[in-house]
Amino acid sequence: MGYFIMKNKLYFTLSLVLIFVVILSSIKTTLDSYHSYYKDSKKSQFSFICDKMYHYKPLRIFTSYTGFETGYGFFGTNVSSDFAISYELYDSAQTKIARHNFKLNSNEGSLRFMSMNRLFLDRLTKSKDDELFKKYIKIVMTEISKYIYTKYNGKYSVNLKVYLYNFPSLKDYVIGKSQTELFLLDEMNYKR
Repeated sequence: MGYFIMKNKLYFTLSLVLIFVVILSSIKTTLDSYHSYYKDSKKSQFSFICDKMYHYKPLRIFTSYTGFETGYGFFGTNVSSDFAISYELYDSAQTKIARHNFKLNSNEGSLRFMSMNRLFLDRLTKSKDDELFKKYIKIVMTEISKYIYTKYNGKYSVNLKVYLYNFPSLKDYVIGKSQTELFLLDEMNYKR
């Protein structure tokens, strides 16, 4: 009987420790992503305590091996970020003919294309002096523009725009601003 009580207590204790690690990891990564996203260098005392606890070596090894270190933070642009790509068609006299949102014909193509979000997310954080990355973005946008250009048999020039959904911050949401805006991230004109 004593063995089962001891086993239950051990199981209960390990469960509590595991829950504590998950909560600590979640709080730490949420705070880190908040400070990173809002470029807030003033960390509270609570942040420093979480950092100190989180950097305890056995805990770091455990969270690294189990994947808990990734956390559940939601202030970064990497979560729930999506991009809207639109294009405008112009005739030879530069008269705007139409404006469309970019879509691919198949679900599989659309899903593969959405993996490109990482490219546009990286654009937000990369150095403006990174020439190789700028060339890469230009190649990708040129290929999208070529696809659109050939879709309309080369009749129109294409003005491609990439937008990032700009969701209101928590401060804005509290004061009633709940509308999502589009933030122009990049733009390109293409014609042959």
